[in-house]
Amino acid sequence: MKSKKSSKEFGKIILLTGGNSPESEVSLKSAASVEKAFIELGIDYRLIMADGNFMPGLVSEDPDLVFIAMHGNEGENGSMQGMLDVFAIPYTGSGVLASALCMDKICSKEIFDYNNIRTPVWQEVKSSSEIKLKLPVVVKPVSGGSTIATTIVRKKEDLKAAVKKVVDTGDRIIVEKYIPGRELTVGVIDGKALPVLEIISKTEFYDYRAKYETGMSGHGKPEGLSKDILNSMMTAAEKAYEVTNCRGAVRVDFRLDSKKYYILEINTIPGMTETSLLPEAAQLAGIDFNCLITDIIKSAQKI
Repeated sequence: MKSKKSSKEFGKIILLTGGNSPESEVSLKSAASVEKAFIELGIDYRLIMADGNFMPGLVSEDPDLVFIAMHGNEGENGSMQGMLDVFAIPYTGSGVLASALCMDKICSKEIFDYNNIRTPVWQEVKSSSEIKLKLPVVVKPVSGGSTIATTIVRKKEDLKAAVKKVVDTGDRIIVEKYIPGRELTVGVIDGKALPVLEIISKTEFYDYRAKYETGMSGHGKPEGLSKDILNSMMTAAEKAYEVTNCRGAVRVDFRLDSKKYYILEINTIPGMTETSLLPEAAQLAGIDFNCLITDIIKSAQKI
């Protein structure tokens, strides 16, 4: 499916990227892919780096839309969305509340639990001595992304180091029961799920290297899963999207243990790099990259 939108129909777009988060390098890679699509589509755009006092320059551009290509707290926790709302500038992706809820793993898990959406058993801790869950567990930052400072702990003596790794990031700590099995993900655009993708990682789990280094992971249609399970996962992803009030394109990550799946988290600004999952899922649905970009833009322009 090819996009037939013209640059005039899109208006003037700011492509916002960079920032100072640990994921700024990934943000630049996503922006490079989006920028290539903009050029091919003939879109009137300007690239702005979210470094220093960039907002006055952005506002002076008087854009019709801001395409947010920023991963990590700065782009995904609602603060950037809030600034753009103050200036009444439309932007891609979820709003302030949904961005904040999905970035905070404790808030999102509480919403999943309330709505009977299966997620691994979890607890918030301040030290390794507070961990009550049976090993193995996953120790990770509450608000971090790209699995930075995330550790699978199988031995009690390794808990302290895993907790310290999170403490060193300055974030709160969440511990969840490790779910063995398969890693899967479902993209959702405007509330409608894309085909399920399976992630095959060369590392212990789908960590930073597997996500962003070429050749460290593979993705594709999951083999050996019934249509019932696949459809159920897609429905669960759509429900998670709905109850957290998401907009635009998101990615919902799952673990599958035998025939029981668990939602891990929602990524409100999925990666757009050459190794990213959302573009691959869109491709399976017959949506090429340029059309995916136009779909994201059109979704934002409907608001």
